[in-house]
Amino acid sequence: MPTWHKHYVDFDRHMHIPEGLKSIGAVLQVEVNLPQPLIELMSQQGKPIPGPAVGMSLIDTGASLRCIDESVLVALGINPIGLISLGTAAGQVQRPLFPAKLAFPEPKLIVDLSRVVAVDLKGQTVQGMPLIALIGRDILRLCQFIYDGSGGFFTLSF
Repeated sequence: MPTWHKHYVDFDRHMHIPEGLKSIGAVLQVEVNLPQPLIELMSQQGKPIPGPAVGMSLIDTGASLRCIDESVLVALGINPIGLISLGTAAGQVQRPLFPAKLAFPEPKLIVDLSRVVAVDLKGQTVQGMPLIALIGRDILRLCQFIYDGSGGFFTLSF
């Protein structure tokens, strides 16, 4: 079972810093791309295939579904495939659904998804990179996720 450990460490003092995990959160770098069937179709049609969008993803136990910033999906040229009604802090909203592929360089995991929810994450950054995805409980249900706030680290096992 592949396992990813992210420690927030003060290397000068050789100790974990729980404040780092609290302020930054449980984040992973992510690449958002076209789903493989769409890449194959575009390749057969001789159309240019855009490169992936690279940014950060936040593990969000409050999100029931995985979410991608809508501007990232539109920039990739992916068309919506439906709508979903979501309950948010601001009330019920309708959001478009898109197919997409997520790749996590660490822990070397690729997830080709039939649908992701498009949301507005514009302007949010994590460690100087744009926040482009939320990892919801639909993906976490396939994993073991340990958030050790007092220790300043999290573990994700697939």
